[in-house]
Amino acid sequence: MKKKVILIIVVIVVVLAINGKGLLDKRKAEITNESLPIQNSISVKVVTPKQGVLQNRVTYLAKIESDKDIKLSTKLAGYIQKVLVEESQMVKKDEVLVYIDSTELKSNIEALNSTLNAQKNDLQLAKSIYNRNLKLYKVGGLAKEKLDISLVALQSKGSMVENTKQKIIQLNHELSYLTIVAPFNGYINNILLHEGDLVALGKPILSMINDKKKLLFSYAFTKSTKIAKNQQVLLDNKNIGSIRAIYSTSKNGLLQAEVQLSERIDLPSGSSINIEVVTKEAKGCIVPNNTILHKKDGEFVMEYKNSRFIPFKVSIDIKEGNDILINPCPKSDIASASEVKLANLLAYDRVNIVGAKGE
Repeated sequence: MKKKVILIIVVIVVVLAINGKGLLDKRKAEITNESLPIQNSISVKVVTPKQGVLQNRVTYLAKIESDKDIKLSTKLAGYIQKVLVEESQMVKKDEVLVYIDSTELKSNIEALNSTLNAQKNDLQLAKSIYNRNLKLYKVGGLAKEKLDISLVALQSKGSMVENTKQKIIQLNHELSYLTIVAPFNGYINNILLHEGDLVALGKPILSMINDKKKLLFSYAFTKSTKIAKNQQVLLDNKNIGSIRAIYSTSKNGLLQAEVQLSERIDLPSGSSINIEVVTKEAKGCIVPNNTILHKKDGEFVMEYKNSRFIPFKVSIDIKEGNDILINPCPKSDIASASEVKLANLLAYDRVNIVGAKGE
């Protein structure tokens, strides 16, 4: 009896499954044969192309540096006698910064001055002897040979005086090396040596920077973005200068450019800022970004002409924010919508226009 009940239940399940499959297949057929709903109208906004100027800008990270950054040293060795300035101190051109001990050099100059005085006395004596011999020679009281000897002695004494004078001039010039002065108006950046330190030949004593700033930035060369001299440089949409030079040597594999500032930047040297370089500027037909339809055969705008939309092929020259400069310029209003909507405009029987000509 139990087996008979189970068999009846199985038969019922099979029958239900067969009937359910039939109903499902019938419903699928009905859905397949049903016609899809057709939307006959759509609303779309139109805009009027306008004339204007667009710029292609590229952002770079630039470093602020002083226009002049030098290290001061001396051509003579010696001990530092006095440092008259401090770091970050502003100094003027020709202001004395450091004294280097000049005792030995001054002593040599004094010795040469004493020698010069003695040589001048000898020269005066030799000149008197020559003049006396010349008078004697003219009256026949002296041989020509002795006159010539006195002339040679006079010339020798004169040469010695001139040589000593040149040595004194040279030592006085060297003495100027022991007084370090500011070569321009600026600031003391670093003091590297202090009082009592021995200054070796050519060893830096301190460094100076001037108040004038410049910008340096690195970039990778690309065909689409080319950095060139005189290109405009912007900071927060404000013109702050132009590219003065493209360096001939790279840094870490990147090219380097220098910006000459026309506006003051109140930031210390070594600071970094984001700048924009105007790589291209053009005047022409400007349309919003959401009017462009990208297709395999190029870019198009949907021009509203004779109460219908017609694809109008264009080329894109510059993109700046939400604006695009195109060429050629449509003479009529164009559709402004998503690309999907733009692509389907031709499929609608009726299009409701939003916006008027000239907006």
